[in-house]
Amino acid sequence: MNGIVHPYSNDLYERDEDRVRITRADGGVGFYAADGHWLAGDKFDADLHLCGWIMAPRNAHRLVTNPASR
Repeated sequence: MNGIVHPYSNDLYERDEDRVRITRADGGVGFYAADGHWLAGDKFDADLHLCGWIMAPRNAHRLVTNPASR
């Protein structure tokens, strides 16, 4: 698992290249865009805010990229 479980539906939201893969508790799988609209697979309601969060750019933390100062 490399994603987030939705707190109400228990669906798993994962990043899949340029789309969001949502795996439902019953095993159904659907693919959605960052804005929450359906692309492929099973069609069901998706949390558009969680889709956007999953697809947001990830950057390294500033303390990881800069050496410790002494």
